[in-house]
Amino acid sequence: MEIIPVIDLMGGTVVHAKAGLRADYVQIKSLLTQASDLCSVVADLHAFFPFKTIYIADLDAISGQPLVLAQYQQLTMGFPETVFWLDTGIKEQKDLTALATIDGIQPVFASETLQNLSVLSDTPKAILSLDFKQGQFLGAHSLWQDASLWPDQVIVMNLDYVGGGQGPDRALLKKVRAKNKQVTIVAAGGVRDFDDLELLKKAGVAKALVASALHDGSLRQEVLVNLT
Repeated sequence: MEIIPVIDLMGGTVVHAKAGLRADYVQIKSLLTQASDLCSVVADLHAFFPFKTIYIADLDAISGQPLVLAQYQQLTMGFPETVFWLDTGIKEQKDLTALATIDGIQPVFASETLQNLSVLSDTPKAILSLDFKQGQFLGAHSLWQDASLWPDQVIVMNLDYVGGGQGPDRALLKKVRAKNKQVTIVAAGGVRDFDDLELLKKAGVAKALVASALHDGSLRQEVLVNLT
Protein backbone atom coordinates (compact mmCIF):
# COMPACT_ATOMS: atom_id res chain seq x y z
CA MET A 1 0.00 0.00 0.00
CA GLU A 2 1.23 3.48 -0.85
CA ILE A 3 0.80 6.20 1.76
CA ILE A 4 0.35 9.67 0.26
CA PRO A 5 0.71 12.67 2.58
CA VAL A 6 -1.91 15.40 2.22
CA ILE A 7 -1.07 19.10 2.26
CA ASP A 8 -3.90 21.63 2.48
CA LEU A 9 -2.69 25.05 1.40
CA MET A 10 -4.55 28.26 2.20
CA GLY A 11 -3.22 31.80 2.01
CA GLY A 12 0.25 30.43 1.30
CA THR A 13 0.20 28.48 4.57
CA VAL A 14 -0.17 24.75 5.22
CA VAL A 15 -3.27 24.27 7.37
CA HIS A 16 -5.01 21.49 9.28
CA ALA A 17 -8.18 20.41 7.49
CA LYS A 18 -11.19 19.12 9.38
CA ALA A 19 -14.55 18.00 7.97
CA GLY A 20 -14.28 20.33 4.97
CA LEU A 21 -15.06 23.38 7.15
CA ARG A 22 -12.52 25.64 5.47
CA ALA A 23 -13.41 28.76 7.46
CA ASP A 24 -12.19 26.94 10.59
CA TYR A 25 -8.86 25.69 9.23
CA VAL A 26 -5.82 26.77 11.27
CA GLN A 27 -2.08 26.61 10.68
CA ILE A 28 -0.71 23.10 10.90
CA LYS A 29 0.78 21.82 14.16
CA SER A 30 3.01 18.84 13.57
CA LEU A 31 5.58 16.57 15.20
CA LEU A 32 7.28 16.30 11.80
CA THR A 33 7.79 19.96 11.00
CA GLN A 34 7.93 23.37 12.60
CA ALA A 35 7.33 25.01 9.21
CA SER A 36 4.10 26.09 7.56
CA ASP A 37 5.28 27.08 4.07
CA LEU A 38 4.81 24.56 1.26
CA CYS A 39 8.41 23.78 0.28
CA SER A 40 9.64 23.46 3.87
CA VAL A 41 6.80 21.13 4.85
CA VAL A 42 7.51 18.94 1.82
CA ALA A 43 11.21 18.86 2.74
CA ASP A 44 10.40 17.81 6.30
CA LEU A 45 8.01 15.11 5.09
CA HIS A 46 10.80 13.71 2.92
CA ALA A 47 13.20 13.83 5.84
CA PHE A 48 10.74 11.60 7.70
CA PHE A 49 10.06 9.13 4.87
CA PRO A 50 10.79 8.93 1.10
CA PHE A 51 7.23 9.48 -0.09
CA LYS A 52 6.90 9.03 -3.85
CA THR A 53 3.68 11.01 -4.14
CA ILE A 54 2.27 13.99 -2.23
CA TYR A 55 -1.28 15.33 -2.57
CA ILE A 56 -1.89 19.08 -2.39
CA ALA A 57 -5.26 20.80 -2.14
CA ASP A 58 -4.83 24.45 -3.10
CA LEU A 59 -7.82 25.84 -1.22
CA ASP A 60 -7.33 29.36 -2.58
CA ALA A 61 -7.48 28.16 -6.19
CA ILE A 62 -10.39 25.86 -5.37
CA SER A 63 -12.30 28.87 -3.99
CA GLY A 64 -11.75 30.78 -7.25
CA GLN A 65 -8.61 32.82 -6.57
CA PRO A 66 -5.87 32.99 -9.24
CA LEU A 67 -3.47 30.07 -9.22
CA VAL A 68 0.00 31.02 -7.95
CA LEU A 69 1.91 29.05 -10.56
CA ALA A 70 5.39 30.09 -9.40
CA GLN A 71 5.13 28.19 -6.12
CA TYR A 72 4.53 24.92 -7.96
CA GLN A 73 7.33 25.58 -10.43
CA GLN A 74 9.64 26.11 -7.46
CA LEU A 75 8.27 23.02 -5.71
CA THR A 76 8.78 20.64 -8.63
CA MET A 77 12.26 22.00 -9.31
CA GLY A 78 13.19 21.44 -5.69
CA PHE A 79 11.75 17.91 -5.55
CA PRO A 80 12.12 16.46 -9.06
CA GLU A 81 11.72 12.84 -7.89
CA THR A 82 8.31 13.47 -6.33
CA VAL A 83 4.96 13.36 -8.12
CA PHE A 84 2.53 15.97 -6.82
CA TRP A 85 -1.19 15.34 -7.12
CA LEU A 86 -2.70 18.80 -7.23
CA ASP A 87 -6.34 19.82 -6.76
CA THR A 88 -6.89 23.40 -7.90
CA GLY A 89 -10.65 23.19 -8.40
CA ILE A 90 -10.56 22.29 -12.09
CA LYS A 91 -13.86 22.98 -13.81
CA GLU A 92 -13.04 22.60 -17.51
CA GLN A 93 -10.24 22.16 -20.04
CA LYS A 94 -8.90 25.72 -19.86
CA ASP A 95 -8.11 25.26 -16.17
CA LEU A 96 -5.49 22.67 -17.14
CA THR A 97 -3.46 24.93 -19.42
CA ALA A 98 -1.11 26.34 -16.78
CA LEU A 99 -0.65 23.04 -14.93
CA ALA A 100 0.31 21.25 -18.15
CA THR A 101 3.50 23.35 -18.31
CA ILE A 102 4.90 21.91 -15.07
CA ASP A 103 6.56 18.50 -15.02
CA GLY A 104 5.86 16.54 -11.85
CA ILE A 105 2.27 17.77 -11.45
CA GLN A 106 -0.67 15.42 -11.94
CA PRO A 107 -4.02 17.23 -11.81
CA VAL A 108 -6.77 15.97 -9.55
CA PHE A 109 -10.29 16.41 -10.88
CA ALA A 110 -12.60 16.87 -7.90
CA SER A 111 -16.22 15.95 -8.56
CA GLU A 112 -17.19 18.87 -6.33
CA THR A 113 -15.91 21.41 -8.87
CA LEU A 114 -15.67 19.55 -12.20
CA GLN A 115 -18.19 20.77 -14.78
CA ASN A 116 -16.95 19.42 -18.12
CA LEU A 117 -16.70 15.66 -17.67
CA SER A 118 -15.05 15.13 -21.05
CA VAL A 119 -11.73 16.39 -19.68
CA LEU A 120 -11.39 13.13 -17.75
CA SER A 121 -11.10 11.07 -20.91
CA ASP A 122 -9.00 13.75 -22.63
CA THR A 123 -6.36 13.86 -19.88
CA PRO A 124 -3.75 11.08 -19.65
CA LYS A 125 -3.26 9.76 -16.10
CA ALA A 126 -6.27 11.71 -14.84
CA ILE A 127 -7.08 11.30 -11.15
CA LEU A 128 -10.71 11.66 -10.12
CA SER A 129 -11.77 12.54 -6.60
CA LEU A 130 -15.29 11.37 -5.80
CA ASP A 131 -16.31 13.84 -3.10
CA PHE A 132 -18.99 13.24 -0.48
CA LYS A 133 -20.38 15.24 2.42
CA GLN A 134 -23.20 14.39 4.81
CA GLY A 135 -23.94 11.26 2.81
CA GLN A 136 -24.38 13.15 -0.46
CA PHE A 137 -22.27 12.96 -3.59
CA LEU A 138 -20.86 16.35 -4.55
CA GLY A 139 -20.87 16.73 -8.30
CA ALA A 140 -22.64 15.78 -11.50
CA HIS A 141 -25.18 13.01 -10.96
CA SER A 142 -23.98 11.18 -14.08
CA LEU A 143 -20.42 10.97 -12.75
CA TRP A 144 -21.59 8.93 -9.79
CA GLN A 145 -24.10 6.86 -11.71
CA ASP A 146 -21.88 5.96 -14.68
CA ALA A 147 -18.66 4.42 -13.38
CA SER A 148 -17.40 3.95 -16.95
CA LEU A 149 -16.59 7.68 -16.89
CA TRP A 150 -14.02 7.16 -14.17
CA PRO A 151 -10.29 7.13 -14.97
CA ASP A 152 -7.90 4.46 -13.71
CA GLN A 153 -7.32 6.09 -10.32
CA VAL A 154 -10.18 7.24 -8.10
CA ILE A 155 -9.92 9.01 -4.75
CA VAL A 156 -12.85 8.30 -2.43
CA MET A 157 -13.11 11.48 -0.35
CA ASN A 158 -15.62 11.69 2.49
CA LEU A 159 -15.14 15.25 3.75
CA ASP A 160 -16.97 14.53 7.00
CA TYR A 161 -14.20 12.09 7.91
CA VAL A 162 -11.27 14.40 7.13
CA GLY A 163 -9.36 15.20 10.33
CA GLY A 164 -12.08 13.60 12.43
CA GLY A 165 -10.19 10.60 13.77
CA GLN A 166 -13.10 8.18 13.44
CA GLY A 167 -11.51 5.81 10.95
CA PRO A 168 -12.12 5.50 7.19
CA ASP A 169 -15.60 5.24 5.73
CA ARG A 170 -15.29 1.60 4.73
CA ALA A 171 -18.96 1.35 3.73
CA LEU A 172 -18.46 4.07 1.13
CA LEU A 173 -15.26 2.47 -0.13
CA LYS A 174 -17.11 -0.82 -0.55
CA LYS A 175 -19.88 0.93 -2.47
CA VAL A 176 -17.39 2.53 -4.86
CA ARG A 177 -15.59 -0.78 -5.39
CA ALA A 178 -18.89 -2.46 -6.26
CA LYS A 179 -19.52 0.15 -8.96
CA ASN A 180 -16.16 -0.38 -10.67
CA LYS A 181 -13.87 -3.26 -9.81
CA GLN A 182 -11.13 -2.20 -12.22
CA VAL A 183 -10.10 1.19 -10.83
CA THR A 184 -7.31 1.79 -8.34
CA ILE A 185 -9.00 3.10 -5.21
CA VAL A 186 -7.34 5.76 -3.08
CA ALA A 187 -8.92 6.14 0.37
CA ALA A 188 -9.16 9.65 1.82
CA GLY A 189 -10.34 10.75 5.25
CA GLY A 190 -10.30 9.24 8.71
CA VAL A 191 -7.11 7.15 8.77
CA ARG A 192 -5.88 7.00 12.38
CA ASP A 193 -3.20 4.33 12.58
CA PHE A 194 -1.64 1.14 11.26
CA ASP A 195 -4.76 -0.93 12.02
CA ASP A 196 -6.89 1.30 9.79
CA LEU A 197 -4.40 0.97 6.97
CA GLU A 198 -4.22 -2.79 7.34
CA LEU A 199 -8.01 -3.03 7.08
CA LEU A 200 -7.96 -0.85 3.98
CA LYS A 201 -5.23 -2.96 2.43
CA LYS A 202 -7.19 -6.15 3.06
CA ALA A 203 -10.23 -4.50 1.45
CA GLY A 204 -8.27 -3.96 -1.76
CA VAL A 205 -7.44 -0.29 -1.30
CA ALA A 206 -4.12 0.36 -3.03
CA LYS A 207 -3.33 3.84 -1.72
CA ALA A 208 -4.36 6.10 1.15
CA LEU A 209 -4.25 9.85 1.62
CA VAL A 210 -3.12 10.66 5.16
CA ALA A 211 -2.49 13.88 7.09
CA SER A 212 -3.39 13.90 10.80
CA ALA A 213 -1.99 10.44 11.57
CA LEU A 214 1.39 11.48 10.18
CA HIS A 215 1.59 14.82 11.93
CA ASP A 216 0.43 13.60 15.35
CA GLY A 217 2.92 10.72 15.38
CA SER A 218 0.42 7.87 15.07
CA LEU A 219 2.18 6.53 11.96
CA ARG A 220 5.86 5.91 12.64
CA GLN A 221 8.56 5.24 10.07
CA GLU A 222 8.67 1.50 10.74
CA VAL A 223 4.90 1.28 10.16
CA LEU A 224 5.25 2.93 6.77
CA VAL A 225 8.10 0.60 5.83
CA ASN A 226 5.97 -2.44 6.69
CA LEU A 227 3.08 -1.19 4.57
CA THR A 228 5.08 -0.60 1.40
